[in-house]
Amino acid sequence: MLSESLLARLRGLTLSTARRRRGTTAGERRSPRRGRSIEFADYRAYSPGDDPRRIDWNVFARHERAVVKLFEEEEDLAVHILVDQSASMFPQADDARTGAKFDCAAELALLLGYVALAAGDALSVQFSTGRTFGPRHGLPAFADLTRFIDDARAAAPNARLNLAGWLAAYAQRARPGLCLLLSDFLDESRWQAGVTALGAAGLEVAALHVLSPDELDPSLSGDLRLTDVETGDAQEISVDESLLAAYQRRLQEWTAEVAAGCRRSGGRWLLVDSSQSPERIALHELRKAGWLA
Repeated sequence: MLSESLLARLRGLTLSTARRRRGTTAGERRSPRRGRSIEFADYRAYSPGDDPRRIDWNVFARHERAVVKLFEEEEDLAVHILVDQSASMFPQADDARTGAKFDCAAELALLLGYVALAAGDALSVQFSTGRTFGPRHGLPAFADLTRFIDDARAAAPNARLNLAGWLAAYAQRARPGLCLLLSDFLDESRWQAGVTALGAAGLEVAALHVLSPDELDPSLSGDLRLTDVETGDAQEISVDESLLAAYQRRLQEWTAEVAAGCRRSGGRWLLVDSSQSPERIALHELRKAGWLA
């Protein structure tokens, strides 16, 4: 649950996108075009969360049908938040250093969803288990978003997730806009193909790469048997300083590969430590990176 003080700080923020685009509803964002007056363009059926001031009451009086006006020089942004709910997103040990990656991702989805709704954007949220919310507009939808995310958090994770397949399937029916992807990218499929599909569908991907402290800086030593939580495969290893140094080199190479894969599709990437509070991630890390303004 987000505190009132945090909501007040979020209310004046917007999600930044490099590619402003006209929308299908009357939104709060101004079009990048200049030099023309705002002109009426079309009607759309009223949906919960729309500003009642946009309703054409003359049409309602004649046809008893609520429609909202659309204008040429205004746009909304379609915001898609995709949350990885695979088994690897959940901690496997009772360790005070271990941040629950999925809890962090779900809380960030709620926080960023609030920013989108407050800005008048068209918000859709989907978990990799298939649970879907939206598209919805306006702050009245926030209570429903909160319940949706609480319900999703109670659901069982994907035993094994084909990240590329999930993203490609979502891209087929998504309206162009901004896609916030929250995942640890621990996936055997070619996830790059999924990110490419999102970009090809007109979605600007902003990937939050969520890793736990034990993944970023493991505190392991001695002879261990490690088991993959998704595949069940096990491997026995002996951990010493040289192995930990090799792990850190590979970690840097891998995160750089993920970052490059996102950027090749015209997107952005940011590494997130799941032990940090979502509030700090949003108000410090995302604002510093220019993702929130």
